[in-house]
Amino acid sequence: MNPTMRQLEALVLVYRLGSITKAAAELRVTQSAISLLIRQIEENFQVKLFDRTTRALHPTAACREAIPAAERILSSARGLAQHMRDLVEVRTGRIALAVSAGVASALLPRILARFRSCYPEVRIDLFDVAPDELLPFVMAGHAEFGIGSFEDDGTSEARIETLMESPLSAIGIRNGRFEKRRRLTWDELAGSDLITMRRGTRIRTQIDEALGQTGQELKPALEVSLITTALALTAEGAGISILPAHMLPKAQFPTLAAVALSQPIVKRHVSLLSRADFTLSPAAEQFAEIARRALSTR
Repeated sequence: MNPTMRQLEALVLVYRLGSITKAAAELRVTQSAISLLIRQIEENFQVKLFDRTTRALHPTAACREAIPAAERILSSARGLAQHMRDLVEVRTGRIALAVSAGVASALLPRILARFRSCYPEVRIDLFDVAPDELLPFVMAGHAEFGIGSFEDDGTSEARIETLMESPLSAIGIRNGRFEKRRRLTWDELAGSDLITMRRGTRIRTQIDEALGQTGQELKPALEVSLITTALALTAEGAGISILPAHMLPKAQFPTLAAVALSQPIVKRHVSLLSRADFTLSPAAEQFAEIARRALSTR
């Protein structure tokens, strides 16, 4: 039977202090409790640890041999305990986070900066993936949680929390007139060169379905696979991008503005995704809370 941590503590203290009385005071227990702990080790291993006289304790050779190992075990246990406290208090740890490409570009820098200022010792493994790959990536366990735009497919294995929503918008160059529009209709864009996501992407499917219900049809001049491509083309005057307003990183594209589209209004969500059977680590919980606060103000 292996000795308990309490038994090892008693052994080391009695050895170092040379007194059961002093060891008992250190551990805040009675002298008889210390004597019992030492006796339990001796009986368990059938070895004498101390020679007792009326005035002193003298460690045996077996005791002196055992003390270094006992101290290493206690040191490792204390190190583990401190590491666990650091994890709970988010002074250390590691987060594996997956984000869709649009979120990585437009929203993540702000969230990441806030988190690092609060928890600089936490390591972050970041995976920027295509939107359609985000759900399977997280559900496969490659990331602790994910942030992006995706639809709840009703699976009981996923936990999805909406963090924010914004309407699809026309994103164009600031020219003194465009950015002053509070809203545009889809019909008002009919004569413009439109840049949209490629057919088959979720955002394009959502647009086509919404317009189809009102008898309208989207006729883009250019179709792309990446949001950053659409924005870069728009910034160079190639056309007007159709994207969620929150996907416009203003620091990267200061010459662009987003004007909400109506008739119909089509909204896109940014959500936090995790496995329903998976408990987030303390560090991940704090990251999620910072994301909630950051995105709720947008």
